[in-house]
Amino acid sequence: MGIFEHAHDRISELSDADGAVIDNASGHLLVPSLYARVGLASIKGACNIPFLVTEIGSLEAAVINLESYRGNEVVLCVGYELLEKFATRERNSHPMRHVHGVPVFIDEAGDSANGSATPSLT
Repeated sequence: MGIFEHAHDRISELSDADGAVIDNASGHLLVPSLYARVGLASIKGACNIPFLVTEIGSLEAAVINLESYRGNEVVLCVGYELLEKFATRERNSHPMRHVHGVPVFIDEAGDSANGSATPSLT
């Protein structure tokens, strides 16, 4: 989220584009949904949040725009690290399955493809 917020601030400061264009170029439109996901992840004790494939393009655009608009180097490094993690994940994708109706990668389900991810009472 920090990447999108920083990109929004820098582009707003240095561009004369209208608000809608800036929101789109910075990925700022994703911020409310990401805050909701972070809240849910923290309640569930998860260490990462879901990111949709279509949102990766917004992250890429935000990072590119941060380069153009002299964004903070630390934020740019974080953005590049995230993009690299997504690229690695795509190269090393794992089979999917549904846990309580939610699609997850098997390596994130806390079990194998044959086991159950349903909490046990024993």
